Amino acid sequence: MVSGLTGIVEHIPRVGDIGMPITLALFDMAATTVDDTIDGRPLVLQSFADSFNAVHVTVPGETLNAQRGKDKMEVFRTLLASHGGLHGDTLEQTAQRLLEHFTVQLLRNIERLREMPGATTAFRFLKQHGVFIALGSGFPLDVTQAIARHLGWSTAGLVDYVTCGEAAGAGRPHPHMLHRALQAAGLLPSEIPVDRVLPDFDYSQVLKVGDTVQDVAEGRNVGALTLAVTSGTQTAETLEKAGPTAVLPSVAALPAWLMAHGYVAHRTVETH
Repeated sequence: MVSGLTGIVEHIPRVGDIGMPITLALFDMAATTVDDTIDGRPLVLQSFADSFNAVHVTVPGETLNAQRGKDKMEVFRTLLASHGGLHGDTLEQTAQRLLEHFTVQLLRNIERLREMPGATTAFRFLKQHGVFIALGSGFPLDVTQAIARHLGWSTAGLVDYVTCGEAAGAGRPHPHMLHRALQAAGLLPSEIPVDRVLPDFDYSQVLKVGDTVQDVAEGRNVGALTLAVTSGTQTAETLEKAGPTAVLPSVAALPAWLMAHGYVAHRTVETH
């Protein structure tokens, strides 16, 4: 436990302490850096439920919650098959229709979204230490980009790159989004395959932050510094079992944790 940081769980040896500073950070959006709670319920879960209800498929709330962090098209395919009994062309066509419905619901509510407390501060802190900041989401790309613009992160230069599973080629827990971000940062050549872990690349310079077990798996699968936050709907116990480097109460605790463990360079970069 780090002095002064409450609600933090660490249960994996910190091999990287005072080691290589991080050069790239990949953040999840909903419930990690973006507060998607509207009228008392997470917008993502409500939009999922509304979409499935439109085709008279009932999916329990706990099942929907377990899907958080996954590519949304994958969620529709999986649950339409398991709870709706669909398959083949009917499954694919229905999944596409529900994704479009889901996207419309999100776009209608973007103006009501707010950042998670401390998100901008965390981004600014990382930028001051020369870290390339990327957002990776299970949302469709137009939604992801619209949220980053709405919250002012893109225009302020606090976020360098925005992607999603659909645009990258596959969502969490696959490494596609992380590799696309590394390519955008110039840390990997554009011709490298994005679908596999690269044995000669040092992933310890990469930070992955998210609020779901899928986020944790995305980071752990490549050997990145992986931090889970309990600001979403998955419990600390659930996240701990996934095996992150540490579990933090929220993204607001990130700067102090990184400083305490020596994961940021001592140099600073002026930001505007």
